Amino acid sequence: MGENQWKERLERCERVLIGLGEEWKLCKGQEERKEQVLKGYEVLYQWVKNKDYFIITMATDGVIFDTLLGSSQEVVVSQKEEWEEGLACKEADLEMLARMDQVFPKKEIRQDTRWQRIVAPCGNETWQQCSRACTKDIWEPGEIPSGICPHCGALLIGNTIDAPVYIEEGYLPQWQRYTQWLAGTLNRDTVILELGVGFNQPGVIRFPFEKTAYFNQKAFLCRVNGKFPQVPKELEGRTEGFLGDSVTWVLEGV
Repeated sequence: MGENQWKERLERCERVLIGLGEEWKLCKGQEERKEQVLKGYEVLYQWVKNKDYFIITMATDGVIFDTLLGSSQEVVVSQKEEWEEGLACKEADLEMLARMDQVFPKKEIRQDTRWQRIVAPCGNETWQQCSRACTKDIWEPGEIPSGICPHCGALLIGNTIDAPVYIEEGYLPQWQRYTQWLAGTLNRDTVILELGVGFNQPGVIRFPFEKTAYFNQKAFLCRVNGKFPQVPKELEGRTEGFLGDSVTWVLEGV
Protein backbone atom coordinates (compact mmCIF):
# COMPACT_ATOMS: atom_id res chain seq x y z
CA MET A 1 0.00 0.00 0.00
CA GLY A 2 1.54 3.31 -1.07
CA GLU A 3 1.00 6.91 -0.07
CA ASN A 4 -2.34 8.04 1.31
CA GLN A 5 -3.13 4.63 2.71
CA TRP A 6 -6.07 6.14 4.55
CA LYS A 7 -7.97 6.54 1.27
CA GLU A 8 -7.74 2.87 0.41
CA ARG A 9 -8.54 1.88 3.97
CA LEU A 10 -11.55 4.22 4.10
CA GLU A 11 -13.09 2.63 1.01
CA ARG A 12 -13.07 -0.88 2.44
CA CYS A 13 -13.22 -0.39 6.22
CA GLU A 14 -16.08 -1.55 8.42
CA ARG A 15 -16.18 1.45 10.73
CA VAL A 16 -14.98 5.05 10.80
CA LEU A 17 -14.14 7.11 13.88
CA ILE A 18 -13.75 10.86 13.34
CA GLY A 19 -12.35 13.38 15.77
CA LEU A 20 -12.75 17.09 15.03
CA GLY A 21 -10.53 19.47 16.95
CA GLU A 22 -9.97 23.16 17.48
CA GLU A 23 -9.44 23.82 13.78
CA TRP A 24 -13.16 23.21 13.16
CA LYS A 25 -14.41 25.71 15.72
CA LEU A 26 -15.81 28.95 14.34
CA CYS A 27 -15.66 32.37 15.97
CA LYS A 28 -17.94 35.32 15.27
CA GLY A 29 -17.14 37.23 12.11
CA GLN A 30 -15.35 34.36 10.37
CA GLU A 31 -17.72 34.24 7.39
CA GLU A 32 -15.12 33.02 4.89
CA ARG A 33 -13.93 30.37 7.29
CA LYS A 34 -17.51 29.35 8.01
CA GLU A 35 -18.07 28.69 4.31
CA GLN A 36 -14.97 26.49 4.26
CA VAL A 37 -16.02 24.56 7.35
CA LEU A 38 -19.53 23.98 6.00
CA LYS A 39 -18.06 22.62 2.77
CA GLY A 40 -15.74 20.48 4.87
CA TYR A 41 -18.74 18.94 6.64
CA GLU A 42 -20.30 18.22 3.24
CA VAL A 43 -17.18 16.32 2.17
CA LEU A 44 -17.10 14.35 5.42
CA TYR A 45 -20.74 13.47 4.88
CA GLN A 46 -19.93 12.04 1.46
CA TRP A 47 -17.08 10.03 2.92
CA VAL A 48 -19.13 8.38 5.67
CA LYS A 49 -22.77 8.48 4.58
CA ASN A 50 -22.74 4.75 3.77
CA LYS A 51 -20.50 3.80 6.67
CA ASP A 52 -20.93 2.81 10.29
CA TYR A 53 -19.30 5.79 12.01
CA PHE A 54 -19.13 8.05 15.04
CA ILE A 55 -17.93 11.66 15.38
CA ILE A 56 -16.42 13.38 18.42
CA THR A 57 -16.15 17.13 18.04
CA MET A 58 -14.42 19.68 20.23
CA ALA A 59 -16.07 22.51 18.30
CA THR A 60 -18.58 24.14 20.65
CA ASP A 61 -20.31 26.29 18.01
CA GLY A 62 -22.97 23.65 17.22
CA VAL A 63 -22.59 24.22 13.47
CA ILE A 64 -22.23 20.52 12.69
CA PHE A 65 -25.79 19.92 13.90
CA ASP A 66 -27.09 22.19 11.13
CA THR A 67 -25.45 20.08 8.40
CA LEU A 68 -26.30 16.73 6.80
CA LEU A 69 -24.00 15.08 9.33
CA GLY A 70 -26.30 16.36 12.06
CA SER A 71 -29.53 15.21 10.40
CA SER A 72 -32.27 14.01 12.73
CA GLN A 73 -33.99 12.23 9.83
CA GLU A 74 -31.34 10.14 8.06
CA VAL A 75 -30.35 6.85 9.65
CA VAL A 76 -26.74 5.65 9.90
CA VAL A 77 -25.83 2.36 8.26
CA SER A 78 -25.05 -0.07 11.11
CA GLN A 79 -22.86 -3.16 10.87
CA LYS A 80 -24.49 -6.57 11.20
CA GLU A 81 -23.08 -9.40 13.26
CA GLU A 82 -20.21 -11.20 11.50
CA TRP A 83 -21.72 -14.68 11.75
CA GLU A 84 -25.02 -13.43 10.34
CA GLU A 85 -23.34 -11.76 7.36
CA GLY A 86 -21.38 -14.90 6.52
CA LEU A 87 -24.36 -17.26 6.20
CA ALA A 88 -26.14 -17.75 2.89
CA CYS A 89 -29.89 -18.20 2.80
CA LYS A 90 -29.92 -22.00 2.44
CA GLU A 91 -32.17 -24.31 4.40
CA ALA A 92 -29.28 -25.54 6.56
CA ASP A 93 -28.21 -21.98 7.18
CA LEU A 94 -31.71 -20.94 8.20
CA GLU A 95 -31.74 -23.80 10.70
CA MET A 96 -28.39 -22.66 12.03
CA LEU A 97 -29.67 -19.07 12.34
CA ALA A 98 -32.65 -20.33 14.35
CA ARG A 99 -30.33 -22.21 16.72
CA MET A 100 -28.05 -19.20 17.07
CA ASP A 101 -31.05 -17.02 17.96
CA GLN A 102 -31.96 -19.46 20.73
CA VAL A 103 -28.48 -19.57 22.22
CA PHE A 104 -27.59 -15.93 21.54
CA PRO A 105 -30.68 -13.68 21.42
CA LYS A 106 -30.47 -11.65 18.24
CA LYS A 107 -29.40 -8.09 18.82
CA GLU A 108 -31.38 -5.35 17.20
CA ILE A 109 -29.43 -3.42 14.59
CA ARG A 110 -29.04 0.13 15.86
CA GLN A 111 -31.09 2.67 13.97
CA ASP A 112 -29.38 5.85 15.09
CA THR A 113 -30.05 9.07 13.24
CA ARG A 114 -26.96 11.02 12.21
CA TRP A 115 -27.15 13.54 15.04
CA GLN A 116 -27.10 10.59 17.44
CA ARG A 117 -23.69 9.65 16.04
CA ILE A 118 -22.14 12.94 17.19
CA VAL A 119 -20.91 13.76 20.66
CA ALA A 120 -19.62 17.17 21.74
CA PRO A 121 -17.94 16.63 25.12
CA CYS A 122 -16.78 20.25 25.32
CA GLY A 123 -20.37 21.44 25.07
CA ASN A 124 -22.54 23.43 22.71
CA GLU A 125 -22.77 27.23 22.71
CA THR A 126 -26.35 27.12 21.41
CA TRP A 127 -27.50 25.28 24.54
CA GLN A 128 -27.85 27.27 27.76
CA GLN A 129 -27.21 26.60 31.42
CA CYS A 130 -27.49 28.61 34.61
CA SER A 131 -24.39 30.76 35.15
CA ARG A 132 -24.54 29.86 38.84
CA ALA A 133 -25.03 26.18 38.05
CA CYS A 134 -27.95 26.09 40.50
CA THR A 135 -29.55 23.29 38.44
CA LYS A 136 -28.53 20.52 36.09
CA ASP A 137 -31.17 21.70 33.61
CA ILE A 138 -29.99 22.59 30.11
CA TRP A 139 -32.14 24.56 27.68
CA GLU A 140 -32.17 24.45 23.90
CA PRO A 141 -32.16 27.63 21.72
CA GLY A 142 -35.26 29.77 22.28
CA GLU A 143 -36.57 27.62 25.13
CA ILE A 144 -36.00 30.43 27.68
CA PRO A 145 -36.42 33.69 25.66
CA SER A 146 -35.63 35.91 28.66
CA GLY A 147 -32.17 34.39 29.08
CA ILE A 148 -32.80 34.22 32.83
CA CYS A 149 -32.64 31.05 34.90
CA PRO A 150 -36.22 30.21 35.97
CA HIS A 151 -34.90 28.65 39.19
CA CYS A 152 -32.65 31.36 40.67
CA GLY A 153 -32.89 34.37 38.35
CA ALA A 154 -29.24 34.28 37.26
CA LEU A 155 -28.19 34.86 33.65
CA LEU A 156 -28.06 31.91 31.30
CA ILE A 157 -24.78 31.22 29.52
CA GLY A 158 -23.54 28.77 26.91
CA ASN A 159 -23.31 25.17 28.05
CA THR A 160 -19.61 24.70 27.29
CA ILE A 161 -16.37 23.83 28.99
CA ASP A 162 -15.69 27.58 29.26
CA ALA A 163 -18.54 28.06 31.75
CA PRO A 164 -17.48 28.77 35.37
CA VAL A 165 -19.10 25.43 36.27
CA TYR A 166 -19.68 23.19 33.25
CA ILE A 167 -22.93 21.20 33.44
CA GLU A 168 -21.86 17.99 31.69
CA GLU A 169 -25.28 16.34 31.63
CA GLY A 170 -25.86 17.80 28.17
CA TYR A 171 -23.41 15.51 26.41
CA LEU A 172 -23.31 12.45 28.70
CA PRO A 173 -26.13 10.49 26.98
CA GLN A 174 -24.30 10.81 23.66
CA TRP A 175 -21.01 9.90 25.31
CA GLN A 176 -22.58 6.66 26.50
CA ARG A 177 -23.67 5.93 22.92
CA TYR A 178 -20.13 6.64 21.78
CA THR A 179 -18.47 4.30 24.29
CA GLN A 180 -20.89 1.51 23.40
CA TRP A 181 -20.17 2.00 19.69
CA LEU A 182 -16.41 2.20 20.29
CA ALA A 183 -16.43 -1.13 22.13
CA GLY A 184 -17.77 -2.70 18.94
CA THR A 185 -14.77 -1.53 16.89
CA LEU A 186 -12.32 -3.90 18.57
CA ASN A 187 -10.88 -6.31 16.00
CA ARG A 188 -12.83 -4.54 13.27
CA ASP A 189 -11.28 -2.86 10.25
CA THR A 190 -11.54 0.73 11.48
CA VAL A 191 -10.27 4.00 10.03
CA ILE A 192 -9.62 6.72 12.59
CA LEU A 193 -9.58 10.25 11.17
CA GLU A 194 -8.20 12.79 13.61
CA LEU A 195 -8.68 16.24 12.12
CA GLY A 196 -7.28 19.41 13.65
CA VAL A 197 -6.81 18.09 17.19
CA GLY A 198 -3.98 19.76 19.09
CA PHE A 199 -2.97 19.74 22.75
CA ASN A 200 -5.68 22.03 24.13
CA GLN A 201 -7.62 19.05 25.52
CA PRO A 202 -5.54 16.03 24.38
CA GLY A 203 -7.35 13.70 26.76
CA VAL A 204 -10.61 14.09 24.82
CA ILE A 205 -9.54 12.88 21.38
CA ARG A 206 -5.80 12.81 20.66
CA PHE A 207 -4.55 10.40 23.34
CA PRO A 208 -7.67 8.15 23.38
CA PHE A 209 -7.51 7.79 19.58
CA GLU A 210 -3.87 6.67 19.80
CA LYS A 211 -4.87 4.14 22.45
CA THR A 212 -7.75 2.86 20.33
CA ALA A 213 -5.47 2.41 17.34
CA TYR A 214 -2.81 0.71 19.46
CA PHE A 215 -5.11 -1.96 20.89
CA ASN A 216 -7.05 -2.58 17.66
CA GLN A 217 -4.53 -4.13 15.29
CA LYS A 218 -7.02 -3.68 12.43
CA ALA A 219 -7.25 0.09 12.95
CA PHE A 220 -5.54 2.76 10.89
CA LEU A 221 -4.99 6.27 12.28
CA CYS A 222 -4.82 9.31 9.99
CA ARG A 223 -3.80 12.50 11.82
CA VAL A 224 -3.99 15.98 10.25
CA ASN A 225 -2.93 19.09 12.13
CA GLY A 226 -1.53 22.51 11.33
CA LYS A 227 1.14 22.24 14.05
CA PHE A 228 1.22 18.75 15.54
CA PRO A 229 0.83 15.99 12.90
CA GLN A 230 3.33 13.67 14.59
CA VAL A 231 2.27 10.06 15.03
CA PRO A 232 3.49 7.46 17.58
CA LYS A 233 6.29 5.09 16.54
CA GLU A 234 4.32 2.27 18.13
CA LEU A 235 1.77 2.61 15.32
CA GLU A 236 4.31 2.43 12.51
CA GLY A 237 2.71 1.00 9.38
CA ARG A 238 -0.79 1.72 10.65
CA THR A 239 -0.80 5.49 10.65
CA GLU A 240 -0.20 8.58 8.54
CA GLY A 241 0.40 12.16 9.63
CA PHE A 242 -0.20 15.27 7.52
CA LEU A 243 0.97 18.80 8.31
CA GLY A 244 -1.63 21.40 7.38
CA ASP A 245 -5.01 22.88 8.19
CA SER A 246 -7.38 19.94 8.46
CA VAL A 247 -10.37 21.76 6.96
CA THR A 248 -8.34 22.64 3.85
CA TRP A 249 -6.99 19.07 3.76
CA VAL A 250 -10.51 17.67 3.68
CA LEU A 251 -11.63 20.10 0.98
CA GLU A 252 -8.67 19.26 -1.22
CA GLY A 253 -9.40 15.59 -0.85
CA VAL A 254 -5.68 15.02 -0.63
